[in-house]
Amino acid sequence: MTVFPPDARIGVYRIVRLLGQGGMGAVYEVVHEKLGVHYALKTFTLDHGHVQLLQERFLAEGRILARLHHPSLVRVFDLDVDSATQTIFFVMDLVLYKDGEPYTLADVEDGSADEEHLARWFGQLASALDYIHNAGIVHRDIKLNNILLDARGGVVLSDFGVSRFCSGQLRKDLHLDRTIVSGEATTGTLIMGTAGYMAPEVKRGEDATAASDAYSLGIVFFRLLTGVWFENRPNIWGLLEPFDGRWRQLLSRLLAENPNDRPIMLEPFSRLLSSAGTDTSPVAVSAASTVVREKPPRKRRLLWIAAVAVVLVMAAAAVVLFLRKPKQAAVQEDVSTENLFALPAAMEGK
Repeated sequence: MTVFPPDARIGVYRIVRLLGQGGMGAVYEVVHEKLGVHYALKTFTLDHGHVQLLQERFLAEGRILARLHHPSLVRVFDLDVDSATQTIFFVMDLVLYKDGEPYTLADVEDGSADEEHLARWFGQLASALDYIHNAGIVHRDIKLNNILLDARGGVVLSDFGVSRFCSGQLRKDLHLDRTIVSGEATTGTLIMGTAGYMAPEVKRGEDATAASDAYSLGIVFFRLLTGVWFENRPNIWGLLEPFDGRWRQLLSRLLAENPNDRPIMLEPFSRLLSSAGTDTSPVAVSAASTVVREKPPRKRRLLWIAAVAVVLVMAAAAVVLFLRKPKQAAVQEDVSTENLFALPAAMEGK
């Protein structure tokens, strides 16, 4: 794969620095040589297997993002092929944190974000996902690494490289009549996405839907709150007891095994979190204190400590359940939110 050094040229853009790279290409900070404006430039360079299909997906991603206009989605401004290297690229928003460095939610230390920040981030992402779902797009790869932190401390969703286009007209407009895949379901059907964030039905080889994105969003926020990856096992919900009860009510809906039990629209949940006194609007984020260090350290690899903590929590929960009856789920006084925040039957008492 070609990696461009600083000061190299791609089209009318000069490379400033490499921001990140993967198997299909890289993302650079660039400056438009005539305008002097800084952007992020994403390249597609693949030398093996499925090149044509992957190229179609890359071009489709650029065309999709160019059509989308939402404050919590990256925007695309240009799509071209570099004549000297034949590298396909598109140019998009440069999303950097206030210290000028690129961070994602994967850079936020486990458990360091307060609930007000998390509620604001949830509100922004819920709004962005409702927007793309209404446009006939399923993101299919919601994960910590694909959610960028901007200079205001807000979040921006990126990387539509494996998105599913549910709208027939959209597929026609994008000239996309085939898809490529990565990963394999138990049925032998090839699937796309990142395993740890996939909804159960996607792992089984079923089509990804808006409900699948909702499940992945639930995985993200369960991790941000507890520092633990969600698994559908006994007593897992006890990890949320230190937090506002609304989080359990929310996440139990997003992480429901049956996609029909997950919410169709996500933004109403952010409004309910806001009713607890947290302003989830983007403007409020700029006034909030930061939860990301200027130079975030590498995450500590203390998985054995996390495992011991989970065992202790499970043991404590077992003792409590033995000594007293399980508490009933909190009932919302507001009748308009009662049904929305009702726990699925499968989650009652867990």
